Amino acid sequence: MIGLDVGGANLKVASEDGYEIIHFPIWKRLNELGNLLEKIRDRYDSESACVVMTAEISDVFERKVEGVVRISREVERVFREVYYLDVNGEVRDRVDDPKRFMATNWIASCKFLLEEGYRNFVFVDVGSTTTDVIPVGDYVAGKTDLERLMDYELIYMGVLRTPTFHLTDLNVSTEFFSITADVFRVTGDIGEEEYNCETPDGRGKSYRECLNRIARLFCSDLEELDEEFLINFAKSVRNRFLDVLKFAILRQKLKGFNTVLGCGMGEFLIREAVRDLKMEYVSIEERFGFSKVFPAYATLMICKRFLGR
Repeated sequence: MIGLDVGGANLKVASEDGYEIIHFPIWKRLNELGNLLEKIRDRYDSESACVVMTAEISDVFERKVEGVVRISREVERVFREVYYLDVNGEVRDRVDDPKRFMATNWIASCKFLLEEGYRNFVFVDVGSTTTDVIPVGDYVAGKTDLERLMDYELIYMGVLRTPTFHLTDLNVSTEFFSITADVFRVTGDIGEEEYNCETPDGRGKSYRECLNRIARLFCSDLEELDEEFLINFAKSVRNRFLDVLKFAILRQKLKGFNTVLGCGMGEFLIREAVRDLKMEYVSIEERFGFSKVFPAYATLMICKRFLGR
C-alpha cells in the first residue's frame, strides 16, 4: 500500500520503505496522469493507494469539483483498491461528494499527529508552492482553502515556485523572470538537486544562472549588476518570506498555542521563525522522517490503521 498526495505541481509518493517527489505540472500534463500512476504502481508493486489531493485547484479544470472527479477516476482506473481521506479526516473508499475531498493533504498530517498523541499545537508545512499554518486544538481551523487564506492558515508562498517579485516592495519587473528557488539557491539554503521544478527561462539551475534570473527582475543582467547587490537582494527576499511566516505563526501564538510541529522543503525557515518567536519546536523530519512528503506518509499510516494492516 502507498500514500499519494496529488498536487498541482508535484505528485508525492510514500511507502513504508521510502518516498519520492515527482515534478508533474498537472496543468500541462493532465492527460499523462494515468500513465504516471501506472509507473508508480509498478515501481512500488502496489495495487492499493491512499489518496489526498490539492491539484483540483489547477486551472486546467473549469471547476474544482471537476478536478476531484477526474483525479479520482484516474487513480481508480490504475489501482485495484483506493481509499481517500475527506475534509473531516474520515477514510472513504469512494468519492461520494467531491466537495468533501478538496485540499485534504493538511487534514491527513494533522489527524496523524493527533493519533500520535500530540495536542494543542500549530502544524506548519512549508512546501515548494504553499505554506500551511494550522492550529490544532480548541480553535477550529478553516476547512476550505478560501477560509484558510482569509485567516493566514494558508499562505501562497513556497521555497521553489513563488515568483520572486511577490516578496519585495521594490519597483521590479513583474514578468515571470525569477522564482524563490533562485533566491534560496543564492542564499545557500537549497542545493541544485533540490531545485526540482522548471526554471522560468528554461536554462540551468547553477548559482550563476540563478543570479542572472534575479538580475532580470531589475531589467538587467550580470554585466550591469554586481554579485553583491544581487546576493543582498536575495537575502532581503528571504527575510520577507521569514517575516510573513512569523506573522502567521504569531497569530496562532496569540490564540494560546506555544508548540509548533514543522515539516516540508522549507523546514529550515520554520526553525528560524519558531526560534525568533520563542516557541517550542518539534521537527517532523527528526521524529518521523518523510518531512518533504509528510501528507502522503500520514495518509498511508491513517489508512493502514483504519484497515488494521
